[in-house]
Amino acid sequence: MTDISPAPTAVPQPLWDAIRDLDLPKRHLKDLTAFPDEAGEILLEAVDVLRERDEHAARTLAEALREHAPKSGHRQFATNQIVTMLRAEGRTAEADALLKELMDSGLERGVAVLLAEDLASRGDFEKALHCYNVVCRGMLAQPPETVAELNRLGLLPLLGRARMREALGMAPDAHDLATRSTDAYLPPLEDDLRGAPSGHLPTDERPAPSPGRNEPCSCGSGRKFKKCCGSPLAR
Repeated sequence: MTDISPAPTAVPQPLWDAIRDLDLPKRHLKDLTAFPDEAGEILLEAVDVLRERDEHAARTLAEALREHAPKSGHRQFATNQIVTMLRAEGRTAEADALLKELMDSGLERGVAVLLAEDLASRGDFEKALHCYNVVCRGMLAQPPETVAELNRLGLLPLLGRARMREALGMAPDAHDLATRSTDAYLPPLEDDLRGAPSGHLPTDERPAPSPGRNEPCSCGSGRKFKKCCGSPLAR
């Protein structure tokens, strides 16, 4: 059983009660104490860690987050984690029903990114397109010529959308055409992520260790890691 202090005001008591019955990783317990206002993100990370050693505990925590996390994005992310666990157990019908419920709930952008990639990899192009449309909503509201201002990282959702539309036999729209045109001349994605000239990356380079939650994100955004690439909603 986890030995932690009473729930902070930012964390619903039912969620805190569920935590008490779980053997959470020490790192996450430390983060919960230090950053109580970020409990949702910390506990979403803990679900993934728990899955490696205790599937039941991971499912219990994900269910608690789905029901009681204060932010809708965290609830949606937890729901997606449960869908993944159900599929791993071969409970496809339950996973599909929960996925439909999730998609009908008004997807937030971070969750839509994950769902789009997963659905596309499983050949469910229609649902994947729906998710890509959610991700690209802001870009689609802009004139197609603004696509040329994006770097490759920013272009990825539009590329995914264009591929899903093509797979479904749909004629390219103006944003698809602008996306393909921009994709043809942009440098490799590694240049956006590392800021290095194309073709100058060592072939044996290994990813650097993840920074601490309060350290600057290694992607160069200038934001703290916990609010950038270290946030579950950004994965």
